[in-house]
Amino acid sequence: MHLVDPDTYRDPDPRDQARKARHLSKYIFPLQYGLSNVFTSQLQAKEHYKQPDFADRENEIQRLGPCKTPKRLKDVLVLLDKMIWRHGKCGYRMLRDKVCPSKASKISE
Repeated sequence: MHLVDPDTYRDPDPRDQARKARHLSKYIFPLQYGLSNVFTSQLQAKEHYKQPDFADRENEIQRLGPCKTPKRLKDVLVLLDKMIWRHGKCGYRMLRDKVCPSKASKISE
């Protein structure tokens, strides 16, 4: 089963791929970068509680600015890079059509 058209696939830029892996690590390991997380919360006594949205941290990451990757996460970046590369290479639509073929006629695709 071949999921990617080899004629159209190009390997991503290694620098861009490393940047994406570092960015993803800030979502997975927020405490290591000094970002807020689910387990630690600074709530003032008279404040109303507002559930933070941990799914979208872009504003918080932008406020933090560029920062150095902690040493203990350097080995993990290789795995995150590989995960992002495989995600980009997988043809999800072709995989879906092969595993779950639709019995309805395909009108537009």
